Amino acid sequence: MPERPDLEHVVPVLTRELSGKSITAVRVKNPVVMRVAMRDPIEAIHGAVIRAVARRAHFVQLFFEAPSRHEIAVAPMLAGRFSIASPDDRATRERGVATHADRSPADLAVTFALSDGRELRYRDDVQMGKVYVIEAGRWDQVPGLANIGVDVLDPKVFSRDRFRALVRARRDQIKVFLMDKSALDAMGNAYADEVLFEARLHPKTFARSLNDAEITRLHAAIVKVLSEARDEIARRDPPIDQKIRDFLKVRNRHGSPCPRCGATIRKAGVHGHDAFYCPACQPDGRQTSIVDFGKLANSAKPPATESTPIEAPGTRDKPPSPPAPAARGSSRPRAPRSKKGPGKGGTSSSSP
Repeated sequence: MPERPDLEHVVPVLTRELSGKSITAVRVKNPVVMRVAMRDPIEAIHGAVIRAVARRAHFVQLFFEAPSRHEIAVAPMLAGRFSIASPDDRATRERGVATHADRSPADLAVTFALSDGRELRYRDDVQMGKVYVIEAGRWDQVPGLANIGVDVLDPKVFSRDRFRALVRARRDQIKVFLMDKSALDAMGNAYADEVLFEARLHPKTFARSLNDAEITRLHAAIVKVLSEARDEIARRDPPIDQKIRDFLKVRNRHGSPCPRCGATIRKAGVHGHDAFYCPACQPDGRQTSIVDFGKLANSAKPPATESTPIEAPGTRDKPPSPPAPAARGSSRPRAPRSKKGPGKGGTSSSSP
């Protein structure tokens, strides 16, 4: 999904390009992405003039000038993205805005026709994102929009003391906590991995187990990673429909060497999400109650040596078995028969 550093680049471009433009038509190619809390939402925003565009956690909001009493909130989710396209066949890139010759991309979900002849397109190749049309200010009608956590890039509110209090109140794994938009504004899957790598914390570490030094290190890592990512994306100034992640250190680098120590990056599952981490830089220090009975059994056996052969069960102090009788027809030599005297009561005779 587009995360905060991505949206910090996208939203100013949308503000610059859309402010003062009115919506002249709405075309919904994939109805599954539309979410409405009123009758005839298309008619409700037809002709509305865009006053401002803003980011709220992972949402992009479009606000309209009066007399409109509605607004749009877009949650891009996993693969959603925006583009501003010209309906003609020119293909240009100007000030972060790409226009495309293809008027109907395969991943197109919703198109907003603008009064200047261009189109604002919401594109989503997995159709997981949502476009909400709601009454102005009714953020409670959109899941996750009303309750947003502390702004992690605002030093006035994101102090170490406040962050420490948030961590102490949690009972879940640290990556789950970092991705909770109602606690922190805001990180997703990718930047949670990067923050934990910077802080040298295993993604399955429980938040309540962190000591003060680890919490301080994590607080600094959040500010550093998100600020540097925001600045790097702004420096490159990509088209708003492109997501840049090639500068990340561990995300989606399973099997690659760690850029810090050279160990192999691993991948694990955390509460339904994948997590990439370095097992050497981010060791798993959790205590577990799982018993490996195989190891216990092996440790109880005495080691076998050449001087002390291992005896089969039941053979100690047992007398040797007699030799087995020879089989019939065996080639075993027979003992010679001894000579006997004459029969019973007789005497032997000889020639004189």
